[in-house]
Amino acid sequence: MNQTLNKIWDLDSLYNGGSHSPKLKEFITELNHSIDKIINDIHNFKLNTNLSTEQLLNLFKEIQYVMSGSFQVEEFLICLRATNTNDEHVTKMISESAKTKSSVEKLEVEFNQLLTSLSEQTWSKLLENTEVKNYQFHLEERKQKVEDKLPLELEKIIQNLSVNGFSAWGNHYQQLISKLKIPVEIDGKTKQLTIGQAFSEVLFSQDKERRRTIILSYNQVCETQADIFASIINHIIGFRLDVYNQRGWDNVLKESLEQNRISEVTVNTMVAVIKENQNILRHFLKRKAQLAKKDKLAWYDIPISAFNSEQKLSYKEARDIIIHQFYSFSENLGAFAEKAFQEGWVEAEDRTEKMDGAFCASMPLAKESRVFLSFRGHYQDVVTIAHELGHAYHNNILHEMPYFAQQKGTSVAETASTFSENLVLDAAISKASTDKEKLSLLEMKIVAGLTYLGLVPSMYEFEKELYKKRQDGMVSSQEISDIMYKIESNLYGDTLGEFDRYRWMTLSQFYSTEKPFFNIPYTIGYLFSNGIYALSKERGDGFNKQYDALLRDTGRMTVEQLADTYLKKDVTVKSFWENSIKPISEAIEEYIELTNSMI
Repeated sequence: MNQTLNKIWDLDSLYNGGSHSPKLKEFITELNHSIDKIINDIHNFKLNTNLSTEQLLNLFKEIQYVMSGSFQVEEFLICLRATNTNDEHVTKMISESAKTKSSVEKLEVEFNQLLTSLSEQTWSKLLENTEVKNYQFHLEERKQKVEDKLPLELEKIIQNLSVNGFSAWGNHYQQLISKLKIPVEIDGKTKQLTIGQAFSEVLFSQDKERRRTIILSYNQVCETQADIFASIINHIIGFRLDVYNQRGWDNVLKESLEQNRISEVTVNTMVAVIKENQNILRHFLKRKAQLAKKDKLAWYDIPISAFNSEQKLSYKEARDIIIHQFYSFSENLGAFAEKAFQEGWVEAEDRTEKMDGAFCASMPLAKESRVFLSFRGHYQDVVTIAHELGHAYHNNILHEMPYFAQQKGTSVAETASTFSENLVLDAAISKASTDKEKLSLLEMKIVAGLTYLGLVPSMYEFEKELYKKRQDGMVSSQEISDIMYKIESNLYGDTLGEFDRYRWMTLSQFYSTEKPFFNIPYTIGYLFSNGIYALSKERGDGFNKQYDALLRDTGRMTVEQLADTYLKKDVTVKSFWENSIKPISEAIEEYIELTNSMI
């Protein structure tokens, strides 16, 4: 652990020169040529009624290469844009990448049609192949989806139109939100803060008046920009609804359920259990209000700890905590974290030209990942790094599989990240030397849990209502804010006196053009991971190999199959989700007990 520690990641080892990288440009050109060749080969294959398994295997390898290559380019450019939002050339390259991505999507449409055209004899023989068995689930999934789609030529038209339509609106949102600034007066001078910086100030500032001033500025900025963002979200939802309508899909959740590889019965069961336990959230918030000597909290008070630790951590201390805790679970996980820090996979420097938030980018061809955040010395930052490194570890395991078998459902994508969070946070809670320190960490755990048990499910309800209203025409910014207010009121009841009417502008998941209803997977993954984490404590040291095997199969099983195979649980019944909520319920009970004498 004595290696040089840098807060700035290494992207040049992937494509030297950033957005101006000759290697990157050459690779994009290579991908485009390969895509054209593969599409031509598929056309010829469709005319051949006697395709050999070897011909198909070679085709599959070529397709997986361009799919993984296109994805890596997209992820790399996301990293560049996040690193420096002022790099205008990145925007141009993202546009080029979007064209390549659209070509890959057209290739996939052709590929899907080829799969459905194979004779039963050819298909059966193909599935007998040892290599194909690794991604049989993926191929069968593709075949099933073709039946729900439009004829080939119409699907191609949709893909073509999406470049300057659907995808363009998503890119437009990313550009606007990354440049949205909140003006705040500091030492007599007005400073322009990003959304993330503004929220961080509110979260950690001890000056109540300053926090209030920032929120007022945030509200004013959002109010002036609301119509623009309403236009974007209307067009994204409208495009998606038009496509669904053309395909004859009458359930707006269909695509989301398929992407999450989960049944609607399971999701409805989970949501029902969450609603039945909403009193847990309100009980905690009422205690927070009592501790703050307030009748009611404001929305921005929820993540603010009543027991802020005054301790600031260095980046080295954060790294050491994570590596130690990862090793406590498994040698593989600990060694992976060491490698990630040592080889410059983590971008943690706090600077204004960066984007807000945190993410993990997968580079499947390089078999690497990159983790992005802004480290500000709080223990929450340590948890965030652990979360994103959990994603990276999941990637690391899947990178050894064929690319077809790396395509995990969006809900289980949160499994390893939440598991890693638990490793770091629970250890800190158990080692807390004072009640104040323990309460600070407990509150961090509780607030994170309530995000997944309160905020995220409510945003799922918000989206369902917004989609329903959008089917009748454009929805104004005021109407969208009113829906948000109603949903948040239903969630928090009388525990809040001020709500975030503009949350729909700042949650990027609402604007995802790839993953509809992209909030709910976080709750599914969080609770599913809680179940896995509980099992790891029951089974002890021998569980780490089973954990790796579960992660490896996330690209080859549904949520229901993973739970049955590795947890021996039925997730279509309430008991699984009720048990998954218990850790937060128990944390709240401990928090209430420790604070009884303080009110």
